[in-house]
Amino acid sequence: MTVIFVDDREPPRIAAQLESYGCTVSMAHLESGDYITYPHGLSVAIERKTISNMLGSMATKQIVTQAHRLVEQHDLAVILREGAFRRSPSQHLEYHDPRHPDSDATGWVTSDWAWSSWQGMQFDLWLMGIVVWDCPMLGEAAQDIATIVHNLAQDSHNFIRDRERPNVLSLSTQWRNVVWALSAFDGIGPETATKLLKHSSFANVISLAASNPKALTEVSGFGMKRAEHFHEEVVATYG
Repeated sequence: MTVIFVDDREPPRIAAQLESYGCTVSMAHLESGDYITYPHGLSVAIERKTISNMLGSMATKQIVTQAHRLVEQHDLAVILREGAFRRSPSQHLEYHDPRHPDSDATGWVTSDWAWSSWQGMQFDLWLMGIVVWDCPMLGEAAQDIATIVHNLAQDSHNFIRDRERPNVLSLSTQWRNVVWALSAFDGIGPETATKLLKHSSFANVISLAASNPKALTEVSGFGMKRAEHFHEEVVATYG
């Protein structure tokens, strides 16, 4: 049977469902990931997020911290998105959650997030080497988790032991840290962060964002609207 470690903060029903799908479950307080398994001697973490939870993580930048931990502490990482979503006619993200107070008669909620921002986050996760797996039905994550775990454990998938990480993860620790520090700001992904750092030092990029954001428009693809938004985030005060 396939062994899977389940974070003790996850709903108990999921652990029970995993056992019904043939997994041997061991509860633990996990530092990163909600579910961890060890196929072929590798550490594989699965982070489960409902759509609304993922949006909250994006708003607080928690998703960036979690993504770092996943790739730094595990050989393979998966973020499982639980729930259906779609692009609205107004180019915003909509997701299905009949229990949400703002849902319409058919159970759909229109978020404040632009579809491009939602897709951009998925792209950034992909650059980090994180697999994004969609489970369209709320409450059915256990079946998808079991599918991932059982498939990874198959002998035919032992080639994952030779898997190499994307080049973005082979960079020096210092470079990687400043790339992802900039990527924590809205509208800036790893590619744009790299362009900014080739334009100037990290300290100077932040200084320009605070005092002269227009100067950053010299960077290819970094328009005035994005520069102004960057400026607002850098100079904002909290507390």
